[in-house]
Amino acid sequence: GKTFVVTGDVHVFANRRELTEKIDSLGGHAAGSVSKNTTYLINNDILSQSSKNKKAKELGIPIITEEEFISLFLQ
Repeated sequence: GKTFVVTGDVHVFANRRELTEKIDSLGGHAAGSVSKNTTYLINNDILSQSSKNKKAKELGIPIITEEEFISLFLQ
């Protein structure tokens, strides 16, 4: 039931689509933009100055890497 936004390059999954399909298969929702309803932003570049990172920080939404996603939700 969690909502994720994926941005930036992915390293573990083949591409962002594969990661969003995994999120959906686990019962989560992959959204296109960060909002107050976002649970996590997945971005391997935590220090990125992208608009999605800035918005997540403004809203207090945790920014996690692919590896953190895997350890939190796939083990």
